[in-house]
Amino acid sequence: MQRMKILSLALLLAILFTSPVLLAQDQNKAIGANPVGLLFRIFNAKYEQKLSTMSSFTVQGYYFPLLDWAGYGFGGSYRWYLDMGDQKKALEGFSVGPVASVAFWSWTGSFYNYNGGTIFFLGGSAAYKWIFSGGFTVEPEALVTFPVNTLTGFSGYSSFGLGVTLGYAWK
Repeated sequence: MQRMKILSLALLLAILFTSPVLLAQDQNKAIGANPVGLLFRIFNAKYEQKLSTMSSFTVQGYYFPLLDWAGYGFGGSYRWYLDMGDQKKALEGFSVGPVASVAFWSWTGSFYNYNGGTIFFLGGSAAYKWIFSGGFTVEPEALVTFPVNTLTGFSGYSSFGLGVTLGYAWK
């Protein structure tokens, strides 16, 4: 498991440092997934649509087992791409924005009789997306979310998240 983590990180760094040519044209859509999450048995896929030169929205879906719980859900965010003096426009560069999601949980354990349920989350994210030649994207992201409600027996939630989405952008 540790070897797989090191190989994944090495591959990501190799891609970042050997692909210096960025696309000059604007992209309107992007899709991607977080391969780092797969190391922790979390699957996450994201779609992003440009709304204006400085904003976009995202829609994402995910599935993850956590101890004796299994969860899946969907969410979305609105992103403002900030002008950092680097002439980047929406879908490329630094972005921040609010996030909302819903997770549906079911209990898979045998020692207790929890019913499962639904949790709603609100928060924010900050990300930086690079778009390389051919449309390949790399997007590290930091996320802070808080549950709006609680679920009896569920205590494994972390409000902070880090990830890297690898994907593809197009017109």
